[in-house]
Amino acid sequence: MYFKLGKGIAWLLTLLSLSITGKVLAQQKTPMVSLTTDIIFTAKPANCVALHQGRKCYATVSLSWQTSQAGNYCLYQKEGNKMMKCWQNSRESQFKFEFESSGKLEYQLIAIKQNKVLAETFIDVSWVHKASPRKRRWRLF
Repeated sequence: MYFKLGKGIAWLLTLLSLSITGKVLAQQKTPMVSLTTDIIFTAKPANCVALHQGRKCYATVSLSWQTSQAGNYCLYQKEGNKMMKCWQNSRESQFKFEFESSGKLEYQLIAIKQNKVLAETFIDVSWVHKASPRKRRWRLF
């Protein structure tokens, strides 16, 4: 009897921990820094994985934003101040593009009228294999 009760408690604790873990993972969002409270700006996926350190990572990325007020907004890549897309009289939109980089890139949502950065997000690059500091030399003998 005690054995069955202990097994039941262990099963209950396992289910409870899985439930809590699932809720925590569901609440995690992509990296986003909003400089005002009524803006949502996200990148999916927020992480790109390359095979080797220093190599370029390739992915199809979707940047999406949403504001409470309609306005004229532009999306910029922070490095090089590269304009990617602009919208007129919009509250929300999504922009898909081919990501290609060997390092982390940041993106900004800017209000054109005020020339003000409203929100920032980034796409981080990681790798599977770290670069080896020594070269491998092949020998026949």
